[in-house]
Amino acid sequence: MNDAQPCFLARCRERVESAASTSFSGDGSVAPIVLWLIIGLAAVLRFAYLGAKSIWSDEAFSIVMAQLPWSDFWRMTTTTEANMSLYYVLLRGWLRFGDPAWWVKLLSALTAVAVVPIVYWIGRELFSHRAGALAALLLSINVFHIRYSQEARSYSLVVLLVAFSFLAFFRCLKEPDHLWGGFYVLSTALALYAHFFAALALLAQLVSLAAMPNPRRFATRQLARLCLVLILGSPLLWFVLFRNRGQLNWIQPIHLKDLYHFLLYMTGSGLKFGIALVAILVALRTWVSRWRTQQWDMEAWSFVVLILWLALPLCVAMVVSIWKPIYAPRFLIFCLPAALLLIADGLAQISYPWIRYALVTLLLVSAVGPIRSYYVEPGQEDWRNAVDFIARNVSAGDTAYLPNAYCGLPLNYQLGHSRMVVPSLRIVSSITPEALPERGTGHIWMITCSTTTNFNAQPAIGNYEVQEVRLFRGIRVIRLGRKPQE
Repeated sequence: MNDAQPCFLARCRERVESAASTSFSGDGSVAPIVLWLIIGLAAVLRFAYLGAKSIWSDEAFSIVMAQLPWSDFWRMTTTTEANMSLYYVLLRGWLRFGDPAWWVKLLSALTAVAVVPIVYWIGRELFSHRAGALAALLLSINVFHIRYSQEARSYSLVVLLVAFSFLAFFRCLKEPDHLWGGFYVLSTALALYAHFFAALALLAQLVSLAAMPNPRRFATRQLARLCLVLILGSPLLWFVLFRNRGQLNWIQPIHLKDLYHFLLYMTGSGLKFGIALVAILVALRTWVSRWRTQQWDMEAWSFVVLILWLALPLCVAMVVSIWKPIYAPRFLIFCLPAALLLIADGLAQISYPWIRYALVTLLLVSAVGPIRSYYVEPGQEDWRNAVDFIARNVSAGDTAYLPNAYCGLPLNYQLGHSRMVVPSLRIVSSITPEALPERGTGHIWMITCSTTTNFNAQPAIGNYEVQEVRLFRGIRVIRLGRKPQE
């Protein structure tokens, strides 16, 4: 083996041991206390108002999918819904204990809290206790992460699995043993089953091997692990190639402003964006200095890995979207830890403690407003208030007409969990003579939601006219009654 490779591994171990001796405040005994306080903050922010927002269409689909009989569940996952299949399996067991909104979303909140110590661990391994603690703190107050921590989808799960995959990726370098290698293969394969786009994180790891100093031994072992991951994920590749049925046809074409918005999701807007930019520039300056002096060590290479983790999935998604739109910010939420680790590294490198703590304080204070705004907004679709309005005005025998049946999923869920007694309401997706209200004075309730392409569809039903239109967040309800006899 090349003599430079053992030297490189020795420098890695020396760097990690040095980081372990430097805590957030200089006292090693304080680091666990700081970490637990950050985890507690993350838990409070993710558990607060957990059931306050209505279950919207995608979340309702998760519930319906998880409650299917096993035969139907298997058929759906192998024909149309292989993406997020791991989350659906976990949710099946979770829903055995009930399906109120707060309980359904709690699974995502728990996985979101679990990623905080993982991010701290990565920061500690690559840089220092201080950088790890700052990265964990930034993640705990990030509104983008908080939002999807309270959504019954797989986004917080894929962040956890991808973060753990990168942790195992780095640990395999420090301790090239079978334990961390097994953790890497397992977490990476599971991440693919949590969301297809996790494959882009795997691509970033693969590309980073080319930048590693003298990578022969580690790269060979890592390529073997990647082959195992590909074998385990091969059913997903088969699904993508042969089961594409337009699952992403709803995504809009990309624009240049999408790149700017993605950066805001990663860092926050306004003052937070400015501080994040300064911190990344500080970290970049250190990396450039190491590169110029040919000090290509663990920290310098780790910086490249984080850049690839953040930028490569975004670049691939945007380039592909020129031909086929596939970009949606939430699909790339697993890039968030990389952005926050880069920011934390820059903040930790600031020489003057008072400047560092002032910037961190500004980040904390500026996060209060966006977090509060997120809590008070009604969510993607305000089905709770929409159903309450319908319940106050519906009559027995009325018909609910949904041009897109997908909107019927959250409607049915909310009807079953409404605080009000709702008379019998027949739900149809097309208007036929049999679908018209049984009584001559009955009404038709036309309901559209934001997840459909016909949100602004105008009703054209013979002998019926619009009597009232009500708009709720992401929902439009139109009450139609029979035209008066002339």
